[in-house]
Amino acid sequence: MRSPFASWLGTNYCPTVGETAELKAFLAEPLLQMKCLENKITGMRQALNKLLEEREELQTYLHAHTALFSPIRRMPADVMQEIFLACLPTHRNCVMDVSEAPLLLGRICSAWRTLSLATPRLWSSLHIVDRGKLPEESEPAPAVSESEPDYPPDPWLVAEERRAALVADAVRAWLERSRQCPLSISLHYDLQSLFGLPPSQSIIHTIFSLAYRWQHIRFSASVSVFRKLEQLSAADVPQLKSVGLQYHEASSEWASPGFAQWDNLSFLSGPKVAAFAAFGEGLASPQLPVEWSRLAALSNVSFPDENPTWMREPSRLRIDAGLLIMSRCSQLRSLSFVLKDHFSNIPRVGELPFVDLHLLQTLHLSGDGTPSSILLDKINVPQLKNLTLRTDWMTEDDRVWWGNHHTNRDSFSEPSLVRFLATLPLLESLSLTTRKLGPSSVKEILLHLPPSLLHLHITSDKSFSRWDTPDWKGDFLAPLVTPESTIPLPILRDFDIVVAREELITDKTLLQFITARASTLKRVKLDFERPMDFDIVHDAALSSFIENGLDFAVTYGPPTFQVPEYSPWTGLPDTPEPVLLTL
Repeated sequence: MRSPFASWLGTNYCPTVGETAELKAFLAEPLLQMKCLENKITGMRQALNKLLEEREELQTYLHAHTALFSPIRRMPADVMQEIFLACLPTHRNCVMDVSEAPLLLGRICSAWRTLSLATPRLWSSLHIVDRGKLPEESEPAPAVSESEPDYPPDPWLVAEERRAALVADAVRAWLERSRQCPLSISLHYDLQSLFGLPPSQSIIHTIFSLAYRWQHIRFSASVSVFRKLEQLSAADVPQLKSVGLQYHEASSEWASPGFAQWDNLSFLSGPKVAAFAAFGEGLASPQLPVEWSRLAALSNVSFPDENPTWMREPSRLRIDAGLLIMSRCSQLRSLSFVLKDHFSNIPRVGELPFVDLHLLQTLHLSGDGTPSSILLDKINVPQLKNLTLRTDWMTEDDRVWWGNHHTNRDSFSEPSLVRFLATLPLLESLSLTTRKLGPSSVKEILLHLPPSLLHLHITSDKSFSRWDTPDWKGDFLAPLVTPESTIPLPILRDFDIVVAREELITDKTLLQFITARASTLKRVKLDFERPMDFDIVHDAALSSFIENGLDFAVTYGPPTFQVPEYSPWTGLPDTPEPVLLTL
């Protein structure tokens, strides 16, 4: 469309009054055309909206009818029940939370709710977080001085009383739905969130009334639970297969008379008990009524296993007691021990027995280097596949001190670990957490790892201060980055490393390590408490590996202070990640 005002368009020209009148007269016709087009567009939009509404109504009508053809509606009830059971967690018990099965299944529709309630196996496992309960009226109340004023009920205590009653009712209803199925129950007395409230007797009574159906129990609770356990015999638990017991030392009940004795737990000799975990002095009890020759799993590590309470003294065993217990357990497949580390507790090496554990496949060992290295020299585990070591191996200064103060005993160091690794041709997983291994020791250990290794986790323990860490020189991974045609750990699939100091490992060496094993590595997770020295994330070679399926994650910098958040998962291995503390 040609315009007589084309020379003014796109400029800063300001028309005069006369020119403005001419411009308005010229635009009268285009404005009418624009109005006509807008009216047509409005009409077409209204017609389109009407068609869209009709389509929406028709779609709703069709969907309501075609939903009747859905395969899930024709699924047999027994198949649906198997699908429901596949939704349950396999590595822990169920929690009372609507975000996961089985409670989530009952929130889909009435048919699913009816079917889930009619499936007893869905309700045969339960994790209970007991935050305590005020004493019942029938229970003796604490004595109150007449001089003390009569304060009104604390609103917080009233709320806790109501909550405890609801939890007890929920536990009772849950377990009733399991009918006669064998039960897997874990009880966690959440002492951290209370102010001295005793355990809920209603919950304890409900659990113990079903002892004849126990199959797996894991109790982290107060002494009142242990007193109830003392009343059980082996005949009361005919289906029991695994037992885990842990008490809370912080509970005031432990100072009261009638302290529970591990030797009195006669139910541990039940006809099917094959796994036993005891945190505290349990395993050290001389008359512990356990059928040792039947045990396939044994542990004195606190649970959940990620909890760093392995540092606490009550859980530790003398090495001679540990070897004696191991010698009784000829059927062991899994073993987790925390050993005492005080030098005065270590007997002469020649006085210790040599133990053969031909069936052992998993070994978790915690404690300082001396007892740990002694134990490795005293056991034969040719079938071992999974090894976890959380230990401080002796440095040269430790060995000098040991020789000066204990000349009548042998000295021990990290070579015992090297010798031990040479006897493990089937080892598939190694997790090593330490803070006292020098570069030469690291080189020897890494180079002596068997070629069968699939999973490698190394942590330079960051819970200790920098001055308490020995002088590291050289790259942590340097021994595994070689120009030779045969590389160490040729089939490694999973590599997880946490290092606290920047001189332990460099990014360039790390990239070389990954590149040499790109054909087998599936997962690499790195956590550095240092700044980045080389951008490997955007390296072309690494990017191509990630595109081909490598699961790669790396973080730099100091950790953020965090606090845990209360949840029904408290006390389980996969407790949700802590939330950031905001002040």
